[in-house]
Order: sequence, then C-alpha cells, then structure tokens
Amino acid sequence: MINLLLVDDNFSVRDTLKDFLEFFYDDLVIHQAMNGRDAIEEVKKHKIDILISDQMMPDMKGSEFIAEVIETLSEYKTWIYIYSGQLKDELSVELKNYGEVHIIDKFTNPMFFKQIIDEYKAAQTK
Repeated sequence: MINLLLVDDNFSVRDTLKDFLEFFYDDLVIHQAMNGRDAIEEVKKHKIDILISDQMMPDMKGSEFIAEVIETLSEYKTWIYIYSGQLKDELSVELKNYGEVHIIDKFTNPMFFKQIIDEYKAAQTK
C-alpha cells in the first residue's frame, strides 16, 4: 500500500483529486488534511510515501508545514510535491533547504498526479 497525504484547505480540490486517484489505484491510501496543523498530525500518525500539499492555506503555508516535518519526511524518504499559483522562483527559495521538493503549478493537468504515483511505483520495484 502507498500512503499519500493530500493537504489543501479547499475540500473540493481534495475530494476531486482523491476520487480521481482512487479511480486508478486500489493500493493507494489517501490521508487528507485541511490545513498545516492537521497535516502535521497525519505525518505523526502515518508513514507518508507521497505528500502533495497546497502552498497557500489560511493557518500556515505549505512550505511552513514542510519545515515542521521535514526531518520525518526525509527519514521516510517521502516524495514531496507542493503546488501553488505563486511564482515558482520565489517558492524555490523558500524550499531550497529541504532537499528534493517538487513545485508544480496549481492548475496542472490532473494526469500529472497519476504520473507521480506511476513513477513512485516504478521506483519501488527497482
């Protein structure tokens, strides 16, 4: 089973992406958090394989949440993705100290999220 944590303050975004990914995979457990604080608790409770987080949330930015749990995520070798409408260069500066954090455009094609899962699965079989 693959544990994916989906963090977004917008229920519709979380629910749509969850339904989309569950359509393709039956070996994917999707944990959800509506803010950074809830996401921190999810990281404490579960070994997260893939993290997909929104950057702009009311309580804390995605980059701030990642800063709080980066040691645990690094230990788990979690694949980290953060999406934002913010300028990629600015966000890259905020995240540069956290290793390999992939920044994706908030309005990317949903098939990109499927590609993340497929690439993760392929990497696990090597």
